[in-house]
Amino acid sequence: MSKPVKLYIIRHGEAQPPRGLQGDAIRPLSAYGEQEVMASGHWLAGYLVEQNADALDLLIVSPYIRARQTASLLRRQIKVRDEQVNDAITPDGQAEQVSDWLFAELQHRGSKVKHVAIVSHMPFVSYLVAKLDKSIEPMLFPTAGIAELVLDAEQWRGKFIRMAVAEPD
Repeated sequence: MSKPVKLYIIRHGEAQPPRGLQGDAIRPLSAYGEQEVMASGHWLAGYLVEQNADALDLLIVSPYIRARQTASLLRRQIKVRDEQVNDAITPDGQAEQVSDWLFAELQHRGSKVKHVAIVSHMPFVSYLVAKLDKSIEPMLFPTAGIAELVLDAEQWRGKFIRMAVAEPD
């Protein structure tokens, strides 16, 4: 039996509002959004230490600018062994397809992967939590909020543990 995998589904920090014809994919974090992410990253770094983990084994990031900036800020505080950009985890991504891909990826990578984070957007993050733990209804995610789940890669099941929200100083 494989060891459970801890999954942290992270919504990007607050983004700057859309301006004119500027596309959604290129909206950057606001200054407050950067502070939110730093606070969440600080919390997650400390929590990983409590879990006897020295790093995230895998960080999966949306290609949108604000998600990539969020990942960059997280990497300042947390060691990341492997990172990949995934075009399927944008705001309108399909949670069922990503869930299937994630479980297959975890099975492929094997027992060395114990801590995984996904940085993405509403409403996708909400639907992904509900897809992984079918007892949970889609929920509102605060910016820079972190949903913690435990995944059983063999059974293709997840269990929602909690939503962590760290407020900037």
